[in-house]
Amino acid sequence: MAIAARWAAAALGLLLLASCASEGAPDPEGPREAEREDRAVAGATSALPEIANAELFADGAPRYGGVLVLANRGDPPVAFDPMRTSSIALHHAAGGVFGPGNLVTRCRALMYLVCPNLASRWVSNADFTQWTFTIRDNVSWHDGTPFTADDAKFWFELAAFGAESGGRTRLPALFKGDLGDVRKVEVLPGNRLRVTLGQRSRLYPNVLSNPRLKVGHPKHLMEQRIQQGEVNVAPLDVGVVGTGPFRLAEYERDSVVRLRRFEAYWEKDAGANRLPYLEGIDFVIMPDASAMDAALRVGRLDGGARGEGHYLTVERKAGYDADLGNGVYYATMRGGMMRLAFNVLREGPWQDVRARRAMSLWIDKGAAISSALGGMGYLGPPGPDEPFVSPDFKSYPRFDPAKLEEHRAEARLLLAEAGYSGGFSMGHLCRVRMRLRCEFLHAQLAGLGVNLELHLADEALWNRGRVSGDYDSQPGANFTAPVPEGTESVFGRSSLNPDAYAKHEDKAVDRFYVLLRRATTRDQRIQIWRDLERYLVDEQAYVIPIAGSVQVVAYRSWVRGVVAPPEDGHTHTDFATVWLGR
Repeated sequence: MAIAARWAAAALGLLLLASCASEGAPDPEGPREAEREDRAVAGATSALPEIANAELFADGAPRYGGVLVLANRGDPPVAFDPMRTSSIALHHAAGGVFGPGNLVTRCRALMYLVCPNLASRWVSNADFTQWTFTIRDNVSWHDGTPFTADDAKFWFELAAFGAESGGRTRLPALFKGDLGDVRKVEVLPGNRLRVTLGQRSRLYPNVLSNPRLKVGHPKHLMEQRIQQGEVNVAPLDVGVVGTGPFRLAEYERDSVVRLRRFEAYWEKDAGANRLPYLEGIDFVIMPDASAMDAALRVGRLDGGARGEGHYLTVERKAGYDADLGNGVYYATMRGGMMRLAFNVLREGPWQDVRARRAMSLWIDKGAAISSALGGMGYLGPPGPDEPFVSPDFKSYPRFDPAKLEEHRAEARLLLAEAGYSGGFSMGHLCRVRMRLRCEFLHAQLAGLGVNLELHLADEALWNRGRVSGDYDSQPGANFTAPVPEGTESVFGRSSLNPDAYAKHEDKAVDRFYVLLRRATTRDQRIQIWRDLERYLVDEQAYVIPIAGSVQVVAYRSWVRGVVAPPEDGHTHTDFATVWLGR
């Protein structure tokens, strides 16, 4: 059984905890888009291992109490501000503080469905340009202040438009593009919020359910400070106050993030029992993956960290199996795409599409799985999978390993036509924890005569550099959304989407997304996405997809109720349903 299929089946067993499924109005398109039990890991190579997953629930009903101890890949960056980073170092540790989503969330039972969260229901007008959300009446911030439609309006406007005060400017959120063409945000009677868009967006709740779009900016704590000129006030500056199942009890840099149960949390399980079950969670800051492995295997940790560099390799997993046997199980998720993305706004040979296509043709994508991804990977498309993946994607230059030598001969001709037969140098912003991937690209492109100069960046420099436009190329940042309408923030124009992989101002890409939002049938959406994908990665080669990762996190056998999504490890990091069976 395919990994994603196995997890889709396991997720259906979580219905007893998916209280959101019995309340509110999930998006009507959800069920049809969610029928993906055979996601496109069908393109997996033999290097993709079959990994056994434990039962999520066993030994009776969930129990209350206990403190779960997990590793975290690093300190939460940028003062715990989800508007400024998509880093899993924040979203793993702070998902419990801010909750699993925003107004809506990906359902625990099946992440391709949209469930209510801070909003209990939603409706749209006839042409899908206005969406009205009814905010729950029983949600409080962790300091006891009620969460209302005014808070939702403050968050929406801050994320979409930024702020200006005292001659200083706060930029919009990194995920501004996901919010769409927001024209107006209004508070309506009955604790309702109405968002007016400049373009129709039929699947707006699906796009909005991206777990990176977390609400962590309380109006009552931030608005006055912004008006007084402190425009970049961040959650840490006001005590990291959220609406999630856990409150921040302590943060000691380089050591630990301690969360404790928020007694006034609104959510209940199917038996009307209050969530969360745990008394708290301690996230131990462990930048060294080998130290995490050792601590987990001797029982000092209950589970590992999410995040590239800490997800298990085939070799590291074998060590767990040998030492722990049935005392450990694995959450397995389809991860993001390893990629090379170009900044075509910076002068250099890479501005010539022939040079970009030459590099795409040259790289041996399959070799990346064993040498750069620890054996946990697959060949597949760079965006949403079934039903959107093109049936001929393996004939694209990036995915046809059988024709590698033929492609490399073509690559040399293209580089010569562009006037660079002697090669050239190109800078590459490289996240330190992704060094193996960067070194793989460096070694691969050296054979073409391209000297990829690696600029190693820690988390702080990475978060600044990837949006700055100061580098010739970078690996990218976010996972792409499971629906094509949600991918604009990573593939769109950089002036409108600061966190975009490639830096370009190609208005043709805008037009594709306009067509997607205007599409009225599933078949139209599928065809538009396939045309856009081919334009981005084949015709223009703004982004070179290389190989997808498989994300594997170890948990000790006594950790129950972990909701591991079939893809995207940023999903379901609130841990509200987790309990300890010892």
